[in-house]
Amino acid sequence: MEYIDVLNQSKNIEAVALVPGSSAEQAAIARFKQFFADFSPGKIDDLLDHTYAERLYFNDTLKTLHDRASLRHYLQDSAAATELCVVEVDDVISNGKGDYYFRWRMRIRFKRFSRGQDTESIGISQIRFDSDGRVIFHQDFWNAADGLFQHIPLLGWMIRKINQRL
Repeated sequence: MEYIDVLNQSKNIEAVALVPGSSAEQAAIARFKQFFADFSPGKIDDLLDHTYAERLYFNDTLKTLHDRASLRHYLQDSAAATELCVVEVDDVISNGKGDYYFRWRMRIRFKRFSRGQDTESIGISQIRFDSDGRVIFHQDFWNAADGLFQHIPLLGWMIRKINQRL
């Protein structure tokens, strides 16, 4: 499983445990939170290079990427497909060994699906930073069926029917 392999590699090679409470740790956390607070194409251009390292592992349950250029393209396309996307981070927890867990709520309004209707989703992102405080490892844990797929016309109908039977 790629997640486990990359998790082990980043632990041994690049991830650093930022000193708890340090200005470097606070700055890295603030950059990550700011990056997703107002998820728009302009913000992505302004903040991506300061938030994510050139080489990285990114998996949001929909796509897996390994470099900042691919991430930029993917996130710009994703942001362009929305009228609104706001992520509010409720908690940040560190294990003191380089892993940070951001518990978040996302409010999103798609241009093509459920026009004018906001969708809310919850999730957790496991993050590791490099020595410069940029993200080298980003794994999201969230229910894409609830947060995204239910709004695709035919697929959404099928998901709702399955959920009714459970």
